[in-house]
Amino acid sequence: MTQATPESLFQQGHELLLKNPNDCAAAVPLLFEAAQAGHIEAAFQLAGCLLNGAGARPNYSAARHWLAVAAEGGHPYARYNLLQLRAADGERFEQQIGAYTELAESGVLHAQLRLLEYCADQKDPQAVHWAELAAAQGSGDAQFYLAKYYQQAPEPDLARAHELFTQAAAQGVTAAHWLLGNQYRYGQHVEKNLQKAIEHFTPAAEQGFGPAQAALGEALFEQNNGESIGWLEKAAAQGDSDAQATLAEAYLTGRFVERDHQQARKHASAAARRNHPKALRLLGDIFRYGLGVEADTDTARRQYQRAAELGDMAAHKKLLADTALTHKEDYEEAKQAALMFQKADQDYQAAFACHYGLGRDQDYFLARKLYLQAAELHHRKAQTNLGMMYYNGQGVEADPDQAAYWFEQAANQGDPMAQYNLACLYYHGLGAPQSTATACTWLQNAIDSGHEHADQLRQLLQQWQREIPR
Repeated sequence: MTQATPESLFQQGHELLLKNPNDCAAAVPLLFEAAQAGHIEAAFQLAGCLLNGAGARPNYSAARHWLAVAAEGGHPYARYNLLQLRAADGERFEQQIGAYTELAESGVLHAQLRLLEYCADQKDPQAVHWAELAAAQGSGDAQFYLAKYYQQAPEPDLARAHELFTQAAAQGVTAAHWLLGNQYRYGQHVEKNLQKAIEHFTPAAEQGFGPAQAALGEALFEQNNGESIGWLEKAAAQGDSDAQATLAEAYLTGRFVERDHQQARKHASAAARRNHPKALRLLGDIFRYGLGVEADTDTARRQYQRAAELGDMAAHKKLLADTALTHKEDYEEAKQAALMFQKADQDYQAAFACHYGLGRDQDYFLARKLYLQAAELHHRKAQTNLGMMYYNGQGVEADPDQAAYWFEQAANQGDPMAQYNLACLYYHGLGAPQSTATACTWLQNAIDSGHEHADQLRQLLQQWQREIPR
């Protein structure tokens, strides 16, 4: 009788593992015999069976032994799994970087992704190298990281970013669908195409991603599609203030729903608590005209004032009209203030389009110039975005001091994104003296000012507060 070869033993064991359900218990003796005869892949598969229990309790010491045998025989994934076990034993990743690098350069995708994650966390530009390698192997996460890099790089490549977002979306990366939807919605290096935007927002929305649900609802709203309300309701239930404001408008006007002033006020109030300009303006309308409440011109004016301070041009016009009727002596001053804001907002909108390449070529130099013009007129969003350009080194040398200056200007005007960014600079000591206590103050301000990710910021605040010396 012909003696079985290690390869034939391995193949028999491997076939048992491929069955559905697999028969690990029957495979183990075959793999064991093949591994003892020096078959490296058998040793690796045997270790996997032993780790998973092989029909009984896991045998970690035996599994580790066979992983070591396979690793010594040059099996890359055995070496990778051994690193995982050593990490579970407490070995720091920094002690493993050399081994991970060897594996990653040899083509082990999981090692490339682990190095990508580590380097990205450390703000190490080597992250791009690992992303390139992993993306070439079809990793959707790496393709997405690389797309964002090309989109936001000091010398951006929006065509490459779009290509990579498309590849990542094809792999099912929810955030890639979301960003592609925005590219088509706003015309970022592609022709505006609302239908294509909807096609990408839909899978992201179906995965429960609140901003995509809101964007899908708004896009369908623009198309006069009554299905918009269902998506807006889903997003509003997750606390999305854009969706809440659009729903408030729908209930006020009776578009796709029965007019319901109470529902309009509920949604507008929810978004207004997060300082949403449009929602504040709608609340002003509700109180001005007594829609489901007693008419109250003073409350209406306060809401319009808050909306105008947050950049709502329609609220500026309502205040100006009200001033012309009730405070004629203040009209000229109010008119000049409104015109100044209008100029600042026009510069901001043009700068934003240049910054992100919306409907035109991306131009960091012109974006920074226009942001600066608007920022000097106290436009808080322009100040925040100007700070981001200095922080990221977009069209200018990276300058955390200038970033901190402009973030503080906008933060003092109540911009939640600027307040969050300033908190991070204080926490890390970039452009500002390191102070965890000051960072916590600004983080709390961002939460109070209605930051869209307030829940995550509250968790971060608790973490930072624990780090303050008592």
